[in-house]
Order: sequence, then structure tokens, then C-alpha cells
Amino acid sequence: IMMVKNAVRIRCKNNLLLAICCVLITVSCNQKSNRNANVKNDAIVVDSKTITQSKDVSSASLRKEKFDEFLDQFNKDFKFQKNRVLFPLRSTILVNQETDEYDTVYIQSANYQKHELTFPKSNVVDGDVILRSESISDSQHQLTMLVEDTGIRIEFIFYMKENLWYLCEIRNRST
Repeated sequence: IMMVKNAVRIRCKNNLLLAICCVLITVSCNQKSNRNANVKNDAIVVDSKTITQSKDVSSASLRKEKFDEFLDQFNKDFKFQKNRVLFPLRSTILVNQETDEYDTVYIQSANYQKHELTFPKSNVVDGDVILRSESISDSQHQLTMLVEDTGIRIEFIFYMKENLWYLCEIRNRST
């Protein structure tokens, strides 16, 4: 009888350990699945910055996005624009031209304001505003806004990540 009781106890302990292991494995798999789902549906991380994904990420990542098509959508749709900004957005401002001193601030998503950037065919003069578009490399593009006779010069720097364009920095070099 003692042997039977000991065998029953051992079997109960084994069953209890097996049940605990099953629960832990199930919870672990669910957390990993949820983590992967969050990465696929909510955000991707590029250079330690979070980018909220838009619907076009999966299809566009198969082919390189053309900058002019991206900029057209960037100007039309504020939600798209905000999704294509690396936050916190680095913004540098010239403080002292003589010493070439700059201040850097980082703009958070909640404080971001829409930018109207029309795509120039080359260097287009629209009144006093000049917009210059320059491809720095295959993965970097710079759009410069100048206002004639005022000293205003603002550069918008875009980087391509996973075949999609993102605004990553604004440089205000106005004098």
C-alpha cells in the first residue's frame, strides 16, 4: 500500500510539473507571437528610432520608392507625412553665423507640424521661394528651401530605409 501511495504521489508531481511546463510554453509562445505581431503591425525600428508603419510598407519594400512619388504623397497627406518621419526628428538651427554655432532640438511626434514641400522640376522659383531638390546618394536626398534676399535657408534631409523614404532631419541654416 505504501508503494502504491508513493507511486501515486510521484505520478501527481510529474503531472503537475508537466502541466506547469505546458502553461509556461504556451504563455511564452503567445508573448513571442504578440511581440512579432506588434512589430509587423505597429512599428519598425531604424537606427534606434521608431517608425510607425503605414499600409504601403510591405508592398513598397519590394521595390525602391521613387523620391518624387514619395514627396507628392508626403505633401498631400499629413497622416502619411507623419508616418514617414523618424521621431524624435532632429532639428538643427544656426545660432551664431560667426562662430558657426548650432542648437539641436528633437521634435517629438506630438509636436510635429506639417511641412508643405512642393516638388521642383529642377530649381523652380515660385515668387521669392526657391526649392532645390538634390540626390546626395541612392539612399539620401536633400530638399532645400530658400527665400530670396532674406537669408532663409532650410534643408530637409531624407533617408531611404528598407526601400522607403523618411524625413530624418531638418537643418535651419538661415542667417
